[in-house]
Amino acid sequence: MNRSYTLTALFGLLSGTLVAQPTIDLANNTPVNGQEFVLQTRSSWIWEGPTGADVDFNFWDLFATGNRNYRVFDASSSIPAANFQSTDGGADSLYLNYAADGLYQVGTRSSAEGLLSYSDPLLELKYPCTFGTSWTDNVAANFTSPFGPAVRSGTVTGIADAWGQFDISEVSLPSVLRVKVHKDITDVAAVATLNRVIDTWYFYSENYPWPVLKLESEALSLNGGAPNTTRTAQWMFGPGGVSVGEIDPDSFTFTPYPNPSNGRLDLNIGASDVRTIEVLTATGQVAMQERASNGGQLTGIIDVSGLSSGVYQVRLTQADGRQGTQRIVVQ
Repeated sequence: MNRSYTLTALFGLLSGTLVAQPTIDLANNTPVNGQEFVLQTRSSWIWEGPTGADVDFNFWDLFATGNRNYRVFDASSSIPAANFQSTDGGADSLYLNYAADGLYQVGTRSSAEGLLSYSDPLLELKYPCTFGTSWTDNVAANFTSPFGPAVRSGTVTGIADAWGQFDISEVSLPSVLRVKVHKDITDVAAVATLNRVIDTWYFYSENYPWPVLKLESEALSLNGGAPNTTRTAQWMFGPGGVSVGEIDPDSFTFTPYPNPSNGRLDLNIGASDVRTIEVLTATGQVAMQERASNGGQLTGIIDVSGLSSGVYQVRLTQADGRQGTQRIVVQ
């Protein structure tokens, strides 16, 4: 595998806002074994957002037409090069290797092709990744397909081409990095040649190990025929299509940081008059609880170091009865 990396500093352009940029890396953006992500889905989209620094990603127009639950598991027993498998419980799975220098796709499982293990992994995301990071990965792999031995060739190119304020559904995140990944991959077997041209736009926050939004366009052609193109979207949080004025008046949002965490966690409640903080397990049991004393107000700073590793829900209740809930990961 031949790769070349470049990092565009752009110091002159970013001198006033450099500290606000997110950095995506192994420490901040790796899931934990057993973690679950509930994603909203849509089979089409029309806009991937602007390029550049300190931009606005406004995706209020994304309406969900479905949802999928993805879980992440240890996958080394199936493909030794993988340390995680992401799956929705069906036949479609990705086998991934989270390494210090990047996120690699090392295999797949699908209903059409079964389990495929790649001799040459695909570099899906270069670590550390910040605005201007780019890479090229030349792919030359061998694997066994349903049609017999197959040879894969092609290129993967990626660039983190934008960062800024991200708004979708009922959530606003102040610093999100967009990474565009282009793959042009050809698999040649004895009886079939399959070409895939895939453009993917990942939107990453330092607070979440899974992309908060993924937009993808895939053109698939068999034996040189006309390509069949599909466009899909999947995102975290609510079902989408909610404008600022339409947010449920009986709820409010907050952004825990850092997330994942193994110690001090700032819920970023601002001036909200929060009276109760509850941390709930996956089965709904209360693992932690803080209540404000009479006339008092909670700061929104909690310590989760005493909790077992896993996924939890944080539920806040304000003095007026409104509640907000966010998912956190304890490492």
